[in-house]
Amino acid sequence: MGDQSPFPSRPLWASVADGFYVGSRDGSFLGYVDRQADGAWRAFDAASRAIGDFADHHRAMAAVTTTVTVGAHSDEIESRGGDAG
Repeated sequence: MGDQSPFPSRPLWASVADGFYVGSRDGSFLGYVDRQADGAWRAFDAASRAIGDFADHHRAMAAVTTTVTVGAHSDEIESRGGDAG
């Protein structure tokens, strides 16, 4: 038989305040998106590190969703997605 692993679940985004969204997947915090005074949407990872600024909240959410942090030690590897611009 083929691979029996389940498909990864989709991220869940909650609007917790005007211009502020929090993302999670399977109960794990992914990060958040916050609208800035200039209208840009700033994306942050699960450790509250800025990923970049985006023209709309959908792009900022995609950046948070595709940011993957593997490991929690000195061998931490990060992969960043999206277009920070």
